[in-house]
Amino acid sequence: MKRIAVWAVLLVCLVSLFSLGAAEDALLVEDVTETDTDTSLLSPLPMDFTPGYKASENYYTESGYEDSTLSVKIEKITREKAVYCVARVKIAHPSQLRTAVTAKGRTNKISTLARENNAVLAIGGEYFASDEGGYIVRMGQVQQGRKKPYETRDLLCIDENGDFHILLRKRDAKINGKTKSINPDFTAQLKALTEAHTLINVFDFGPALIIDGELLPTPDSYSFNLEAREPRCAIGQVGPLEYVVVVVDTITHHDRSGKEGATSAEVAQFLLEEGCVQAYNLDGGNSSLMVYHGENYSDKTFNEERSVSDIIYFSTGIDFGLELD
Repeated sequence: MKRIAVWAVLLVCLVSLFSLGAAEDALLVEDVTETDTDTSLLSPLPMDFTPGYKASENYYTESGYEDSTLSVKIEKITREKAVYCVARVKIAHPSQLRTAVTAKGRTNKISTLARENNAVLAIGGEYFASDEGGYIVRMGQVQQGRKKPYETRDLLCIDENGDFHILLRKRDAKINGKTKSINPDFTAQLKALTEAHTLINVFDFGPALIIDGELLPTPDSYSFNLEAREPRCAIGQVGPLEYVVVVVDTITHHDRSGKEGATSAEVAQFLLEEGCVQAYNLDGGNSSLMVYHGENYSDKTFNEERSVSDIIYFSTGIDFGLELD
């Protein structure tokens, strides 16, 4: 009888321990689920060159990153002789769409700038160090000596809400087989925009690809080669705090014949199909690199990447309290 009593007591204890462990596991799962959907964890970043928060490794996967403030879904899509590296991004606060620049007169690799700024995802910007003019604003600061827009380039302005505003320059373009002149009042549009909004980032590169959901014709002439098939980079806005980033690689990247890659028009069409209502071309060629989780997601090797003056990147909005490596 004593042995039976002892075994009974042991059985009760084991059942109790199992029940307690199961309850703790359930609580842990509940806590994780609540964290994944709890936007109260959002801590907006300052609109300056402060690096983004270091993201938790727990939220990275091979196909993207997901926490309660940042969603990044990455995918590679092959079209003809080009590979489109696509990132679909949603953020909880405009401060999570950020830029970083090098010291004046210097350049650095996109991958290095991405790691230094805790970027979950990063691409090159417009490599403004290679030029001397243009209207260049980064994180609310007009870059030294860069206050006068080029007369021949379209302008991308990103405001305090993370919204895109694209201003067209005068150009000739073929529309339905006929050459037509587009002659907007650029100066008046820019003045009205600066009076209505705070411009956080301004890019003077282009051309514009999509404005207000309308696919734009390729300009007959521009500062860059738009018709050749080349590696390209572009960014578009789908809706409030929702963006699409694309880097186009050649399938055989070491082939420099210009017969592979994509034209500017093909990239524009792709972004329209992705749902972008605004889209803008950025610096391509060896500047077309997508860095995700500190690694090169595009086909170009780090040895091939060009040193640039600036990047566009996305940061988590959660301060996990992690130090930069």
